[in-house]
Amino acid sequence: MADEKMQALFDKIGSFNYEDTLKKILQSIKKPNILVCGGTGVGKSSLINYVFGKDVAQVGEGTAVTAEIRRYASETASIVLYDTIGYEIGAAKQQEFYEKVVQFVKDRNALSEVADHIHLIWYCISAANKRVTDMDIAAIRTFAETTKICVALTQADSTTAAELRQMEQVLQEQLPHTPYFVVSVDTRMPRELVGWDKLVQWSMNNLDSGLRLAFAQALGQELDVKKAQADTIIKRYMLAAAGAVASPLPMTDSAALIALQTTMATHIFNYWGIDKTNDKIKEVFVNVVVANMGRMVSRTLLKFIPGVGTITSLIVNGSVATSFTYAFGMALNEICYHMAQRLAAGEQVNPETMLTVDFILKTVEKYYKH
Repeated sequence: MADEKMQALFDKIGSFNYEDTLKKILQSIKKPNILVCGGTGVGKSSLINYVFGKDVAQVGEGTAVTAEIRRYASETASIVLYDTIGYEIGAAKQQEFYEKVVQFVKDRNALSEVADHIHLIWYCISAANKRVTDMDIAAIRTFAETTKICVALTQADSTTAAELRQMEQVLQEQLPHTPYFVVSVDTRMPRELVGWDKLVQWSMNNLDSGLRLAFAQALGQELDVKKAQADTIIKRYMLAAAGAVASPLPMTDSAALIALQTTMATHIFNYWGIDKTNDKIKEVFVNVVVANMGRMVSRTLLKFIPGVGTITSLIVNGSVATSFTYAFGMALNEICYHMAQRLAAGEQVNPETMLTVDFILKTVEKYYKH
């Protein structure tokens, strides 16, 4: 009878709907709105593609929200980008252009819903142009009155060290309260000379806490930041797991708990975006992790809880639930992190070796002991 109860539990977990769960997770994401500003050819697209690891063209040509600004968003993207299109050369034309963009930001940030605000501005100035213009300084000062803004000195590989220092000096003198970051997508630039990590960290620090997770989810680079921010997801499900077993219950009645942990696994997997790079990885994840979640939970708990003869005699309480949820979440986060590292380096990833039940449980064991 006990074996039949366990099989009934596993069958119930086997009915978990991955696609419906993923859709609910995507709908729950609070997305930051980032305006990327600058003239034609200053490297805005390269900056976006480097930080977020994808081509904006993948979400189409964008939607025109004004004559000067296009909005890029999709159901699967965890950020919304606003990109300023090129302006006509000439001081009067540039001033008119920036006045309209500034007014757009002011109008958006006057809305009652914070979710509709422009949360950050990345103002791009090409180091290849070898100068910071009065128009740049005036526009940045005006933007700074409305929202958080930083300067990205792009294309730093196209100038000399002396020319770059001169531009930095102008920024320091004219905009002492506006941070700037020297960046370049040229891999020959020494890492210590570019500030990608500082740009990402500044952005994280200047977003409301509710938007940081979505920003980290969008990152294609700076994977250590992304890994650390995943703690937010794991803690959320730990609290939910504790609530799910407010009263101790037999393992055979723990379907809700295992379903919650399966949802967490889906959330972490989507957070890393690995399924967007390889359909085979998604297939293996669903067929191995989702399909075997109940068995992985029971095997782990039977191994680590002393004095339990069989899994059917196991009583699950809040401590057990949170400990396993923590260990399983940390294990999946670590596995996805290493997969993302390899994918970012252009390596081939075999999901059938990294997403096996035994490998996952071995990684869970490491964290459960903590």
